[in-house]
Amino acid sequence: MTSTTISLTTLSQTKMALHSARHGLSNPIHGIVLGRRRSSADDSHSSSSLEVVDVIPVCHEVPTKPIVDMALRLADAHLQLSDKEEGVGGGDKLQIVGWYTANSVASDSEELVPNVSACRIASSMAESSSNDGFVLLLLSVSHMVTLLDSKGNSSNSNTSICAVFERDGNTKTFTQKVDSSRITNASSTMGEVVSRALSAISNFSPEYGSMNGGDVAGGSSTEELVIYDYVDHVDGFKKREDLDEMDWIGNGAVNKFVSSRL
Repeated sequence: MTSTTISLTTLSQTKMALHSARHGLSNPIHGIVLGRRRSSADDSHSSSSLEVVDVIPVCHEVPTKPIVDMALRLADAHLQLSDKEEGVGGGDKLQIVGWYTANSVASDSEELVPNVSACRIASSMAESSSNDGFVLLLLSVSHMVTLLDSKGNSSNSNTSICAVFERDGNTKTFTQKVDSSRITNASSTMGEVVSRALSAISNFSPEYGSMNGGDVAGGSSTEELVIYDYVDHVDGFKKREDLDEMDWIGNGAVNKFVSSRL
């Protein structure tokens, strides 16, 4: 008998939510999922777990192959360098364990199945990897809106803001939805942290139309928060903007925001 559990950190869910919010909630977003896999076994039972630790935002449009390939290469190089500098090895190493997305149309039906682009990318990543257990995360925009309206205090505020899909053994596509009983949040304050983060990013710029300019959660916030993806980085290079500020791999400002609230 084998059982698998999937844990989602507050940091990973906050970054996915901010990525979607920054681009109006109705635009498609895509990114890389980082995590750790662990397994154990005895004579009668084997178990495995996947901890989704962090995500790396890639784009806010339908992704092209060059964008995906380059983002994955840079992310992998960053992970290898970080492991070497920190002397991390074994099961503590962060790995690329999947892909995340939000569909372009925010409706109940659109949140049932991941978009075709995301399914293809996840399948390609799984095919080219020697590791099993890749996942595809589908962000629920409706749940994000609920968190904002309730300021993270609704009855389901600590329910994961995304659905998790695994690879179907027959079709080899990422259309097999993981039962919610196998998914847990690493922190009981996830809903509150995500709600506060969304309120902060809504003040950053009026271009976040559907975020309603800074009073979405029923009260203005004095904090400003921004998140960057790989496409922002590329566009910044073309415009000769400050690329050091566009920390698309780490998004250190978001890391600091979340860690101060856990």
